[in-house]
Amino acid sequence: MKKFLKIIAAIVILLLISYFGFFKYRQVQANNVSIPVSTNALLKINVDELYKTLALSYIKHPNQYSGADKKGIKEKVDDLNTGLKIPANIYLYGLKGKAKTTFFSTFEIADTLVFNRFIQKKSALPLVKKDSNFFQSKDSTFLILFNKTTVAFAYTPQKEQVKTTLVEILNRKNMIKVGDSQFNGLVNLSDHITFQNIENFSKINFTDGKINFSNEFINKSIEPADKPQHRVLNPESTVSMWLNAKFKSELPKKNQAKSPSLLSKHNFFRFYKDYLDFEWTNTITQVDTVVGYEYNDDFERVEKKILQDRKIPSISMNLTANDREVSDYLKSLGALDQSTGKISSAMIPLYQVYFKGNNGNVQLSTLKNIKPDLKRALSNDFFYFKVDFKKLIKQMPMPVIADKLSAFSQLEIKAKSIGKDKIKLESELLFLNKDANALIQLLKTFRNGLNSSLNFNFSVGNPVSK
Repeated sequence: MKKFLKIIAAIVILLLISYFGFFKYRQVQANNVSIPVSTNALLKINVDELYKTLALSYIKHPNQYSGADKKGIKEKVDDLNTGLKIPANIYLYGLKGKAKTTFFSTFEIADTLVFNRFIQKKSALPLVKKDSNFFQSKDSTFLILFNKTTVAFAYTPQKEQVKTTLVEILNRKNMIKVGDSQFNGLVNLSDHITFQNIENFSKINFTDGKINFSNEFINKSIEPADKPQHRVLNPESTVSMWLNAKFKSELPKKNQAKSPSLLSKHNFFRFYKDYLDFEWTNTITQVDTVVGYEYNDDFERVEKKILQDRKIPSISMNLTANDREVSDYLKSLGALDQSTGKISSAMIPLYQVYFKGNNGNVQLSTLKNIKPDLKRALSNDFFYFKVDFKKLIKQMPMPVIADKLSAFSQLEIKAKSIGKDKIKLESELLFLNKDANALIQLLKTFRNGLNSSLNFNFSVGNPVSK
């Protein structure tokens, strides 16, 4: 029995070594890929890590991937045989001299006949043949050029002329290996999706019931507080947000139209100092006066006011500002009822909003008698945002929005300063279903709108050889 167990253990170890060796080999081969020397932005999709994550999720929660959907996915994969070799990592790159939204990439062709059949008959994006080996979409935003071994493609929403660039890429002119380029830091990262350019470094990972996103970027228009503080908001709020930072002043443009609204961009930056928070706690009932008309006994048209109950969000916004200056501004426009603090609907439409100002704090709220607690707590983050989608859908029933958001549970975003003019933003998107992988759930949520464009060949295929 012991001998049998040793044999089984040896087989398992050999299989694991082969498994990890196979993926390691694919990674090494994929990272030998070359990109143009003029690359100024690089997006890496780690195909193998996505496969591993999805496989582990399937093993842990097989019931999430069974049934009709499983059969449908298999059929789709069979139908989407592109004839291309899918490497361990897919690199898409932007180039100097091209629009920031224009990206290029290359794939090796595994089966020429299958590939030709795919682009001419099975491609979800109809392609028009321009030359023997050059195709483009009808709107000229997607173009492919290929030879016997490789296909180069470009996606250019601005419809740039890119055929010459595709020729150079296909002929490997002025190319450099990713590992020898300025983007070598992306090579060994295991994150599912990474992106880097001169101003940004981003990561995205899809796990069961969760999407994690982080972005380090340069921002010279905002100055985070050295020691951020914020009011302690209700953790059960539907939506909550705070910002403890200054905005660098912008010179007003000549002849630029200025809105009198207190929430217009011009007036916001005019009064705002260094702190803002927003909180939507629940739903309240607000009584609106609806003006109608009727005819009296003398057949004269007379005005009639009707009181109407309306469900609205319980919202409060606080910002550091010269409260006397803001109050005087509202009074000068005749937009503030001094006895009640109510701001005119012409200034802020949709809801009845009340003004309260004291000690350098301005509060705008749909609650008439709320008193702001100005005590603050220290934080590492100068910005925070959270939305509870379950409560949002209940409190603001809009079928179109609810249909798209019903799969989500919560979104949380944080930002902190990590150096001069450098900010790190981290976010976490949670799904109601904590067992199924977030990428699969995301594709299912938006499948009606994305089916026509997300037709990938998900088969691993053989290791890419050079």
